[in-house]
Amino acid sequence: MLKNYFKTAWRNLWKHKTDSFINIIGLCVAFSSALLLLLSVSYEFSYDKFHTNAKDIYHLYFHKQRVKGEELNSSMPAPLMPTMKSQYGDVKYATRYAGGGTTIRYKDKKISQSLDFVDADFFKMFSFPVIDGNKAPLQNLDEIVLRKGTAKAVFGNEEPVGKVIEIEQNNNWKPFTVSAVVDDFPDNSSITYDAITRFENLSFYKEVSDQWNSNFHDVYVQLNSSVSPKQFETKIKPFTEKYFAEDISHFKRDGAVPMKDGSFMKIALQPLTVMHTDPEIGGGDSINRSYLYLLVAIAILIIAIACINFINLSIGKSFTRSKEIGLRKTMGALKNHVALQFWAEALLICFMAFVISCIASYLLLPEYKLLFAMHVQRNMLQSPMVWVFIVLGFLIITVIAGGYPAWLMARLNVVEVLKGKMTMSRSNRLRNGLITFQFIIAVLLISCTIISWQQIHYLRTKPVGYNTSQVISVPANSEMDPTQALQLMRNKLASVASVENVSGIYDNLGRGTDGSSRTSVLTFDYKNREIKSNWMGVSYDLVKTLDLKLVDGRDFSTAFATDSSAVLINEEMAKEIGEKNIVGMKLPVDSAKPLTVIGILKNFNFKSLRQKIDPLTLVLDKNFGINYILVKVKPNNLQASMDAVKAAWKTIAPNSEFQGSFLDENVNRQYKREEKLMQIFTTGAVIAIVLSCLGLLAMVILIISQRTKEIGIRKVLGASVGSIVALVAKDFLILVLVATVIASPIAWYAMNQWLQSFAYRISIGWYIFLAAGILSIIIALITISIQAIKAALMNPVKSLRSE
Repeated sequence: MLKNYFKTAWRNLWKHKTDSFINIIGLCVAFSSALLLLLSVSYEFSYDKFHTNAKDIYHLYFHKQRVKGEELNSSMPAPLMPTMKSQYGDVKYATRYAGGGTTIRYKDKKISQSLDFVDADFFKMFSFPVIDGNKAPLQNLDEIVLRKGTAKAVFGNEEPVGKVIEIEQNNNWKPFTVSAVVDDFPDNSSITYDAITRFENLSFYKEVSDQWNSNFHDVYVQLNSSVSPKQFETKIKPFTEKYFAEDISHFKRDGAVPMKDGSFMKIALQPLTVMHTDPEIGGGDSINRSYLYLLVAIAILIIAIACINFINLSIGKSFTRSKEIGLRKTMGALKNHVALQFWAEALLICFMAFVISCIASYLLLPEYKLLFAMHVQRNMLQSPMVWVFIVLGFLIITVIAGGYPAWLMARLNVVEVLKGKMTMSRSNRLRNGLITFQFIIAVLLISCTIISWQQIHYLRTKPVGYNTSQVISVPANSEMDPTQALQLMRNKLASVASVENVSGIYDNLGRGTDGSSRTSVLTFDYKNREIKSNWMGVSYDLVKTLDLKLVDGRDFSTAFATDSSAVLINEEMAKEIGEKNIVGMKLPVDSAKPLTVIGILKNFNFKSLRQKIDPLTLVLDKNFGINYILVKVKPNNLQASMDAVKAAWKTIAPNSEFQGSFLDENVNRQYKREEKLMQIFTTGAVIAIVLSCLGLLAMVILIISQRTKEIGIRKVLGASVGSIVALVAKDFLILVLVATVIASPIAWYAMNQWLQSFAYRISIGWYIFLAAGILSIIIALITISIQAIKAALMNPVKSLRSE
């Protein structure tokens, strides 16, 4: 019996090739798109789950209630981890983690690599397998552990374990013994490394080892399996109140509102496995969880459109087979027999589309990764768990898309069917509702695409308050001290006619090609209230290099020896201080050495436009050294100027990669996430429109085939081609109009919520939704007209005779 169902199903699919082709293509496109999107989401959620102890490892962060609101920060002071571990037995292992860059020297070879500073428990906590050397490394301070790729770059084919290499720190070379080589970290790891040594080897460790007010690194703890994070957070409340009593008293003094439990500051635990999807605390390459949910929603909507096409076509085509159904029932077929027959056809179509989409997804994966910058590997398709979800999803879709039409056909009254009195009004209502839902999705995605494009265009074109088009930023973490590199670059470029100014800065503006983007924040007390400011180390000539505007005072100058204890502030910082005559006043940042304000700069966006402009203080301070060299060039030949800067860099740092980029590129690089979102919206909108139009085209073909005699009679009675097209198109265009009315407020609300994450944003105009609606109507009209005009031009004699 089952074999007969599938044999009959195959014959019917082959008989109705056009409908079968539309169904298979629609489902194939939907399955492939959804599978690629869901694999991307699965990959992002898989971060850090490869660690054996992942469920017990937590990332510490501060939750503070300041007078201006809540603040979450994962930067910790050096004594916190050892003190906490010694006082709480619930902590099985713990490590501090501070990242940085350095130059590794071995014989006559120098290589720039990242260098991370951790504690001895690091390799007990995290599953980074040691492939050579000591299985429990970093027991001694002079040890260093290298990544496999780094070891290969440094030693070539030599055995690395036991060899001595030198690490540059503060212009001095310090020897370390390679005690182990670890495997390269997986792509889905939040923790990355090239070389790892003990935390105590930080150049400034002695100065900060007992300082509870100097926060600069992360802390990870592994709790005993019997301890929950909530229990531990409650236990360490007295610890926070004891060691951060001064901070808490300042929050109270300034009028901060306490948390629900009455505390002003607490240490909280963030599970390691959610760190990547929590950008507020995770930092680095973390991604917002809501963005991933959006990808899932788009995948579901695309599948929904394809399923609606399938349901509409199945129901519509089933009514043309009404006599077949009546005869089957007359011959003794039960409801479940008829339902199984139709469901077998649905299963066959879905299975064919499923197989094709799996193959297509596998083949298109490299192009998909390249187009959308998604991190997903082909080997994910080999995971049994992935296949469990894929097969489960396939079965659910098949039951929903194929089961309903099959059930509907099985319920038809055999007498009415054979008499030709079968009603289609209920089916039409369902069809209209599903078509409307399809175009709601299409209009929604079109509107979101237009709004996201407008916002990205606004972010790219809004003036940020400094020169971005003529300034090149060069990361200065090379084989020499960055301050020395800056001076050498000044000397080298002094004779280059296209170079106007050279300066240096601690924090990059935007996101450079080295992938880094950092901020430094300091707080100090001023007249019994806390002042918080972004703190940035700079060099001379920064104002001229960036074309910053001074609203009061002067720039740093080599003519003033006292400028080493002077600062420039922005207007927002001046507002924070709240005094009238600020230039010349002293800021008590360090009681032993107050800093004099020598100038006030006009506000500029030193962070991305997602954030408002915060207080900023610029300082000439060796503790805030130069990490980036800024070179202002003339605008007439930018590429030649870039080549000149690159050539100068290669002469002073021949072993270091040149990673220079213009600041406008850095600024645009900050919005890669938004650009990716727009690309996905655009692609989703195109797929939604194409699938909707495929379904619409198939429905029009079906309806015209059922109204061939009517169209012929109208033609004989003098109806024009236009009136016949209008007859066919009218009902469908009304559905698209209704879809636009329903989709517009939904799109407005969703995108307005998204725009709230930007301090600087566009306003959503009504014309966006009008444009989305008109575009949808035009596309639908073109789709309908293709078949309607063909039917209207048909010879009425032929159509009437065929009936």
